[in-house]
Amino acid sequence: MSQNAEVQQTLDEAVAETLALLTGLDLTYEPELERYRSITRCLNRALRANALENEWSYYASTVNLGPVVAGSKVMSLTAIQRPRIINDDAVRLVDSDGYAQVWAYFLPRDALHKYEDRTGLWCSIQQTSLLFSRPFHTWENGWSVVVPVMREPVMFRLPAPTRPVSTAIRKQLIDFPYPDVIVARAAYMYAQTDPVMQPRVQTLEGGYKDLMYQVIERDTSISDTPYLNSFTLPLENGLVPTGQSHRHPHSDF
Repeated sequence: MSQNAEVQQTLDEAVAETLALLTGLDLTYEPELERYRSITRCLNRALRANALENEWSYYASTVNLGPVVAGSKVMSLTAIQRPRIINDDAVRLVDSDGYAQVWAYFLPRDALHKYEDRTGLWCSIQQTSLLFSRPFHTWENGWSVVVPVMREPVMFRLPAPTRPVSTAIRKQLIDFPYPDVIVARAAYMYAQTDPVMQPRVQTLEGGYKDLMYQVIERDTSISDTPYLNSFTLPLENGLVPTGQSHRHPHSDF
């Protein structure tokens, strides 16, 4: 097996691991029983909570809002499309072959009007609207607007209590590259709901947080820092001489 193989756990394995943390025993439960379903709900809660803390980058994706229409400067977002505005994220206009032709960096909404007379392109988010600093040009007509967004982690979906749980559901993988963090958090959450296990809540919380911080340290301090473009809007950033355009992802001219 490759040394770089990803750590993975199925739902069955995650439930068994959670029960082992809670009881210290190698227990198994049929997926139709209440305990299995309760543990699954805690695993789902742990996935959602984990996504809000430090790993939105892992759950990043993109969404295509459709083609550009010359003269327009506003596009609509749905309530579930939460734009990702972290580090060097930018909206991009892509051609029919999927290649980015223009990048639009995010600005605070109240600063967008200051860039109306510039040929570059910037954007802001206002509730469910994506606002651009200027109307689209005719030569941009037909390109697609691609926005970086933050998706929710994939949940475990169990059928109704009276229905059998399929093998495919039981073998679904935890949507996180280091599932022990999710399992430890689920055990901590479950212990809070069980009067018998409540004395162990603080111990389980401590174990979960120790593991969480170790993973954060591994991913942030023991990894190469991703390159971030330097730019000092609205001035030139020094990477390209004034007056020269380029395909480097900047909209600072």
